[in-house]
Amino acid sequence: MSTTPARRPLDGIKVLDFTHGVAGPYAAMLLGDMGAEVVKIEYPERGDSTRYMNVAERFTTEIPKAGGDYFLAISRNKKSVCIDMKTPEGAALCRRLARWADVSLQSFRPGVMKRLGLDYPALRAENPKLLYANISAYGSSGPLTDKAGMDVAVQARSGVMLLTGAQGSKEPVRPGASLADFSGGIYLYAAVMTALYDRERTGEGQEIDLSLMDATMSMLINYSVAVMDGAAALAPVGSGHPQLCPYQAFPTKDGYVVIGAGTNKVYRELCECLGRPDLGREPRFHSNELRVRHRAELIALLEPLFLARTSAEWLEKFDAADIPSAPVHDMAQAYDELQRISPHMVCEVAHPVTGPLHVLGVPFRYSAMRGDVRLPPPCLGEHTDAVLGAVLGLSAAELEQLRERKVIG
Repeated sequence: MSTTPARRPLDGIKVLDFTHGVAGPYAAMLLGDMGAEVVKIEYPERGDSTRYMNVAERFTTEIPKAGGDYFLAISRNKKSVCIDMKTPEGAALCRRLARWADVSLQSFRPGVMKRLGLDYPALRAENPKLLYANISAYGSSGPLTDKAGMDVAVQARSGVMLLTGAQGSKEPVRPGASLADFSGGIYLYAAVMTALYDRERTGEGQEIDLSLMDATMSMLINYSVAVMDGAAALAPVGSGHPQLCPYQAFPTKDGYVVIGAGTNKVYRELCECLGRPDLGREPRFHSNELRVRHRAELIALLEPLFLARTSAEWLEKFDAADIPSAPVHDMAQAYDELQRISPHMVCEVAHPVTGPLHVLGVPFRYSAMRGDVRLPPPCLGEHTDAVLGAVLGLSAAELEQLRERKVIG
């Protein structure tokens, strides 16, 4: 008998998703994972811009129908409906869909949805209990509100690109992860979930506003006091941490290992493992504050010690001493290990175009409910007729007329 919980926390919640790119679609995916029915509105023929983002040669032949590997990675548990919102008929269809929805998400630059007649006041008139969430680069007010912005631009403004990179380098480096996009998506998901809880208590809808800039800066909160009140001048420290030491990668005889000596006790145990217990007693390195201050001296003493053994040999010693450590994986190694240590985090779905497709699972688990992957990433316009027929009651003849007028796709 299966012990997997049957219920999903957002079963019955309906999401009308106007977002494109990464942050908004990622939030919509998370809502879908928790059981919400997500209807993704895309422009006919071209679809979401993320459908064109791709690195693997395998997926280049079915763009935009199936989408590139980026789209395939962040688009499960959604239905794709193609509507030209720029046409009066298309905008009217979207307003009718808003009557059905509990949540609406949009990521156009501020002012666009108002011009289309699809902003919060317009949709609230159709559905007063609607939760309407905006996400944009710089928010709906302020001096940058009308400025175009992408993840890389927000990261540049946030300071993170000058905090990342080789020690002593002045070259801005973008982290491998889309920090602004995914932090924005996670915060948007949290904001919607909180608003859903509030609506359960009050019965009222509301508008939510979130910027990628605010979300990204919130991910850098640990530096806020140091910079604004302590006048700290932060600079890149390679794989290290400006506020902790030693907390970085070290070269070994055959590769690299990472050490996280987050406490004085762990630092002293590290020195024992390295055969230099005297470094654990050295006054210059007696506390984390002192180790950060004398970082260059300490790292210069530690690095040659790591070269005496292979990564595997060091990791065995560090594990025995309960020192936080890890090998440095490439992405293929990381996903391979993930399937072994967290098998629930890799799911296979049957995609109608690409065939079997591996997508990541739901990272949080519950004892009494669950999130799951139910639908593969949708093909462009795959659900247009089914959704507009079931939700709006449009007949096959009406759908065909709308398609002929290029209102839907």
